[in-house]
Amino acid sequence: MRDRAQTVIIGAGIVGASAAAHLAELGVADVLVLDQGPLFETGGSTSHAPGIIFQTNGSRTMCRIAQDSVALYDSLDVDGERCWYGAGSLEVATTPERMQELKRRQGYARSYGIEGTELRTPAETAELSPLLDPSTILGSYWVPSDGAAKGVKVVEALARRAQAAGVEFEGGVAVTGFDIRDGRVHGVQTDRGTVECERVLLCAGIWGPTVGALAGVPIPLVAVQHQLVWTDPIAELAQEPGSAHGDTWLQQPVVRHQDMSLYFRQRDDHFGVGNYRHEPIVTPQAEIRVAGKRSGSAMQPSLMPFTPS
Repeated sequence: MRDRAQTVIIGAGIVGASAAAHLAELGVADVLVLDQGPLFETGGSTSHAPGIIFQTNGSRTMCRIAQDSVALYDSLDVDGERCWYGAGSLEVATTPERMQELKRRQGYARSYGIEGTELRTPAETAELSPLLDPSTILGSYWVPSDGAAKGVKVVEALARRAQAAGVEFEGGVAVTGFDIRDGRVHGVQTDRGTVECERVLLCAGIWGPTVGALAGVPIPLVAVQHQLVWTDPIAELAQEPGSAHGDTWLQQPVVRHQDMSLYFRQRDDHFGVGNYRHEPIVTPQAEIRVAGKRSGSAMQPSLMPFTPS
């Protein structure tokens, strides 16, 4: 590992890799990206997040960020494997109030340039997502350009862009401290030596508060556990059109039921169901596992058994 870089980025997840790629695009190539986990499935949020993007938002800024993200991810691939799957999204309504909200959301979309959106009847909704019982909903909001990204593949593709411009990535490197003098950072201390630098970009995700504390900088962020379950393989999904050529990662729209804080999405031959309708379970920093280190009795929260809480 080199011992000097103008800029050190801590964290090689989707934020760190994107920052590196965009800096390289702007001509800033003297950059070293460090991560405590293995590249590029480092063990943080990017490694296990569902990667779903819903572009419609009442904020024009948030909507534009989502649109730009879709365009970027759709332009990426890793050795021919695509990173973005635009299978669309459906937001369903079971109350008149939610249906009215979906009409407003379509208005946002039209104003902000999201094309092809529709308000669909229950029967039309079930045509797109056969698991839905049309008798239980009043309708839905359909966005054909929504979908999901393979987060780890996006990271690898962005990292390759950055590396082509001279950016270096190092995995398996834990940050242990900082050399700070006169209010400025002069180096990053790691378990593999010190890297002299002029600036540091912290992109450590859920480990941000721990790393920030090493520099005396409070990071107002906490890790909260999220419920996500995967079904067993479903035979009918193996018959989907994409099965013939093996590209079955996401073929059906992502479905979201906002009144129940629930979503489900197809992945290959099974479904994933996520839900936020539970008491928030905050995970203290000390209990968050170090990526890539599975020895000992500690376990990543995402690997723990389900409990009543």
